[in-house]
Amino acid sequence: MAYRCFLILLIAASVEAQSPPDLIVINANIRTMDKDVPLAEAAAVKDGRFIAVGKTADIQSLAGKATRIIDAKGRLVVPGFNDSHAHFMAIGNLFSSIDLSSAKSEEDVIAKFRHFARFLPKGRWILGGKLDPAIRLTAADVDAATPDHPVFVYHSDAKTALANALALKMARLGPEVRVLDAGLIAAMQRAIPNGHVRDWPAIAETATNYAASFGVTSIQDTHSDDMASVYRELDRQGKLKTRIYDCVSLSNWAKLAAFGTRAAEGTAMVRTGCVKGFFDPEDEMTKSLAKDIAAADSTGLQVLVHAIGREANAAVLAAFESAIAANGDRDRRFRIEHAAGMALADLLRLARSNIIPSMQPILFFSEGSGVPDDYRKLIDSGARLAFGADAPMRGFDPLEGIYAAVNAGGKRGLTVEEAVYAYTMGAAYAEFQEKEKGSIKAGKLADLVILTADIFEAKADIRSARVFLTVAGGRIVYENTK
Repeated sequence: MAYRCFLILLIAASVEAQSPPDLIVINANIRTMDKDVPLAEAAAVKDGRFIAVGKTADIQSLAGKATRIIDAKGRLVVPGFNDSHAHFMAIGNLFSSIDLSSAKSEEDVIAKFRHFARFLPKGRWILGGKLDPAIRLTAADVDAATPDHPVFVYHSDAKTALANALALKMARLGPEVRVLDAGLIAAMQRAIPNGHVRDWPAIAETATNYAASFGVTSIQDTHSDDMASVYRELDRQGKLKTRIYDCVSLSNWAKLAAFGTRAAEGTAMVRTGCVKGFFDPEDEMTKSLAKDIAAADSTGLQVLVHAIGREANAAVLAAFESAIAANGDRDRRFRIEHAAGMALADLLRLARSNIIPSMQPILFFSEGSGVPDDYRKLIDSGARLAFGADAPMRGFDPLEGIYAAVNAGGKRGLTVEEAVYAYTMGAAYAEFQEKEKGSIKAGKLADLVILTADIFEAKADIRSARVFLTVAGGRIVYENTK
């Protein structure tokens, strides 16, 4: 204990010689995910990185006049969540069309409009339909919920539609018109920008806003659609709230290699150098999978391969091991995406070759039946587990994934600590970033989440917890205003 306090004082002394922190979080229950100092009460941030972690009194004394102090009031603080497997643009595109079929009242419709408006960039249209024409909507309420977003949604009969004041203005229709017939619908359609579902900057901005609401500060985008330039531009504009590791298709490895790209290259916000393949016994491309893995690996790229089922996992493992033998020893961090349904004997091969199981607890989980994967044996074997959600296939919330991993059935499930670690440090390791993020530690990127409930308590209802505040690089990117 004396050593730990001495360490904190040394850090504090070095900080005092610098300018005061930009941000301080005090009176917190911090689970750092740093195995050397697992618990703390406060943290100080300067220039986007943690500069001190320790006791509230020590850290608070560092504050200057311009320091923003956040009193966590004893709430749980964990590192920013890192989703190791997501389809980022597809997540953003969830907001390109609104489905009102489940709305039963004006309150339901307004709530859905507010939800979309919360994450969409200003000016982006709210389009969609299946609105019950029997629901009477007050124009003023619709406009108040969507002041910055044009709204144009079809009724369930698809013969008439509803518009808000901003959409009517943009279509140059009178403000008194609210229910549109076929003729007015045609006029409204002409006002909608072309390529609404391919407006990648707006879609990416929506996705990053949405990610922040779940405490997700890092994403490993496995969609293979090469959107790095879009993410970089969003970052240049100061709108990117999520650190992104952008993967492309394994078939494109030669293009990356031609530019000299290697694993995890880029900035703290946008990096590239990962390629993703699929094992599908019915796909012709699978025949060249082992050859492509070895070739991509030989150039220094990181290779990820999707595999579900015994046959697929065994074949991918064999291809990885063959590439390791051919290309020699190095820190390559091959990954099997999903790694579901793996034979026990194959499961134990992962740790031996430092092959990372990148898994999604929520994807295969159903209440009462657990999941078909033995997380406990993976952890005990020494495998480095990384968690994600595979959103939008299933939900995006890391707390749902943590719940699934903990409740995977009897002794096969993980502790909360292990599950959170897989969503933070484990995921950071899976993208070569364990020295930069994944734990709340002096010198690391200042990404953290404050939760409304302590999910580490013995009888905690993990799924009832919500994100209270999200900080990425020392910048508050989401506040729960409810």
